[in-house]
Amino acid sequence: MGDCQYPDCKAAATETWALVPLCEHHREAVRAETAQYYNRKITYHMRHFYMGIMPLIPWSRKE
Repeated sequence: MGDCQYPDCKAAATETWALVPLCEHHREAVRAETAQYYNRKITYHMRHFYMGIMPLIPWSRKE
């Protein structure tokens, strides 16, 4: 699968989030953060991990 696509991470990617290859640590961080967002415990702008991969998510790009 290659390397984790999270900025500055060189770990091996084992899973994906929104089609972005991520290591186990970053995928879990994005998953937990997303759960907090949908449970209204954090705001959209507080999604640090998600924002790190947002430019790589196909449907998030503005082309």
